[in-house]
Amino acid sequence: MSGIKKKIRTPDNLTFSFMLATVIVIIMVMGAKYFWDYHQEMKQAEREMLEKAQIITQQQKALWEFMAINQRKINYDLEGNLEYKFLSCSTVAMGVGAMLAAETDYKLKPTNISYRNILNAPDEFEILGVIHLKKLPTTTEYWAIEDMDGKPVFRYMTPLVIDKFCLDCHGEPKGEIDISGYAKEGLKIGDFAGALSLTMPMDIYLENMHGSQRSNAFFSLVLILVCITCIYLLVTKMVTSSLGELEQAVSKVGAGQWDVNLKDLKARGEIRRLTNHFQNMTEQLKDLYSNLELKVEQRTDELEKANSILKKHQYELEQMNLRLNETNIYKSEFLAVMSHELRTPLTSIVAFTELMLVDLPPQDENNLHILEEIQTNSQILLRLINNILDLAKIEAGKAQLNLEIVDMQDIIALVESVITPLAKSKGIDLSVHVDPHVPLTKADPEKIRRIIENLAGNAVKFTDSGGRIEILVEYNSLTNEIILRVNDNGIGIKEEDQKYIFEKFTQADSSASRKYGGTGLGLSLAKELVELHQGWIKVDSQFGGGSSFIVGIPIQNLE
Repeated sequence: MSGIKKKIRTPDNLTFSFMLATVIVIIMVMGAKYFWDYHQEMKQAEREMLEKAQIITQQQKALWEFMAINQRKINYDLEGNLEYKFLSCSTVAMGVGAMLAAETDYKLKPTNISYRNILNAPDEFEILGVIHLKKLPTTTEYWAIEDMDGKPVFRYMTPLVIDKFCLDCHGEPKGEIDISGYAKEGLKIGDFAGALSLTMPMDIYLENMHGSQRSNAFFSLVLILVCITCIYLLVTKMVTSSLGELEQAVSKVGAGQWDVNLKDLKARGEIRRLTNHFQNMTEQLKDLYSNLELKVEQRTDELEKANSILKKHQYELEQMNLRLNETNIYKSEFLAVMSHELRTPLTSIVAFTELMLVDLPPQDENNLHILEEIQTNSQILLRLINNILDLAKIEAGKAQLNLEIVDMQDIIALVESVITPLAKSKGIDLSVHVDPHVPLTKADPEKIRRIIENLAGNAVKFTDSGGRIEILVEYNSLTNEIILRVNDNGIGIKEEDQKYIFEKFTQADSSASRKYGGTGLGLSLAKELVELHQGWIKVDSQFGGGSSFIVGIPIQNLE
């Protein structure tokens, strides 16, 4: 079975491809010419048949008109007495048609849907023709090619119109018997009176067309054979013989035989240039192969040296990374210790300031102002220290959540008590709203408070006097999350800076840091505390158009 498949497989060589392509092109061109010639010959045959049909029917009409004009001379004697000779127009037309049919295969007859003689009865084509000619009075002919008794014929019809010589037999009064014994139709001059129908065989025309087609087919076959022979001889002599020698040389090179000489190869043009390039390539490969082992050994030594250098650098980087990790740990521990040590006395300062404010009489405005400034700045410093301490714990991996049942109303009230004085001192309108449908959840209330307080504190810091801040708490039932929003109409954040603002010690730009102060830890800490609760945080802001910080905290089961 595999042997049969191998025999019928398409040959894979250049000569066969050229011959096949040429044969296909010739067949396509000659096929197009064949169909074009057939179409043109058929149109020419139709024109000739139409012209012949027009001549025959015009002759028949002329004979019909001659008989109509001379009816009185034929059917009346010299004294004017009627002597009907049975030579009416239709009788003569039918007689001429019968004589024509006896001598040839042509059939000619007058016909109409309403006929007097059964011999004038129309067939299917003639019925369609009569209807068409009667419907369109300006039409002078109706024709088509159709099969009749298995042979193609040309069918032609032309209308017959009543003139004054036809009124004796077909005019008024309608129903009166004419000289031929038939009832008059009551027609008037110009009325449609039927049609002349001519049927002509097309055997001779089709035979000529078939002969022309056979000639074209024979010429195409001869052309294909000549082209195949010429292509085979030319391609074999100028291409395939040279390529065959080149193929043998390539096989030798593939087998490792480098001593190949193609200088005596008989080739021209592109094949000659290809041969020269292959000869040069073979010589270069020979030289490369002979020196390959030495070059491989050299490259191996170079790679070993490079590898040892890379290992040395890798070791140094590992040691440096260890030192950096140790330094980071020391830094975190130092910050945690220092923040704790600083927070203790600072808490005392805040507490004593509050006591002094309680005991100080309202009339002592100067001391009240000084103590309020001390209290405000102490609280700001305390928040900064708390931020540093919390970040140090998070980096050291010591941050934990003290989960409790949390009511967001309570946390927002604590935040409002801290932020309201700051907002009033800057002349900022602060509004707070907690949706009553927000459910209880388990969370670390202190860390949730710190998240909202940091966001609200930033809003106060970057909103000018006369501005507006909103703290909103909602419940998203689709995601089962508490949504916290802190909106302001402050300075806003540039789009290119929004991707960096949650990094440590980062603000939107240095000018904001100088004008508004701060360390850039608030948003970073808020992000870390949100992520401890498995939540998310994002910002929606336009530079100069305010900011909206949005936090999502998943609802935890109270059990």
